[in-house]
Amino acid sequence: MTISRFDSLQDGTRRALLKAGAFAAASMVVPVPGVAASATLEAGVDADALDLWSRWLDALVPGAAAAGAARYLASQLSLPREASVLFLRYMDWPGSYAAFYQDGLSAVDRLAQKHFGGHFGALDVEARTRLIDEVGGGKPRDWRGPPAGLFYFVSKADGADLVFGSTAGIEALGLSYRAHIEPPSVWPGKSEVLT
Repeated sequence: MTISRFDSLQDGTRRALLKAGAFAAASMVVPVPGVAASATLEAGVDADALDLWSRWLDALVPGAAAAGAARYLASQLSLPREASVLFLRYMDWPGSYAAFYQDGLSAVDRLAQKHFGGHFGALDVEARTRLIDEVGGGKPRDWRGPPAGLFYFVSKADGADLVFGSTAGIEALGLSYRAHIEPPSVWPGKSEVLT
């Protein structure tokens, strides 16, 4: 069923508005079967950044890498700004989303190298935890990227959406999934239907 946003708004009923909202939400999630080179170019981030994103997000929200963190970021960054479900959208970030993530990840890796002598992916759990605490505190020494506290907050929110924003994710917590509007499809990297 195709709903014209003009028909829905002219109709003025709550039900029509909800249907239009559900249609808009359904059009926002676009699963991507894998992270291809073309997807990384369209997304504006490179393959190394996507690998780092997967490791960074998994350190913030365990299970994010297995849930398809790299494919999720690549697919969301390749969408028009107004269709992205990345948490950055709700922060009214004025600049490029791709630059925000690329620059934030570069800053994380530079910080890891400067403070711990290695890339973030090579750090042990204790060093990763210390680095995460420093970034999460909002004012890490030697940070050169988007605001550190914002990068941490947005990253963690994206990870929580990816891991727990599905029927399977909520049920893994031992809770019943009670969505107001059911997600229309699976997140990238998932094989089960979420509805």
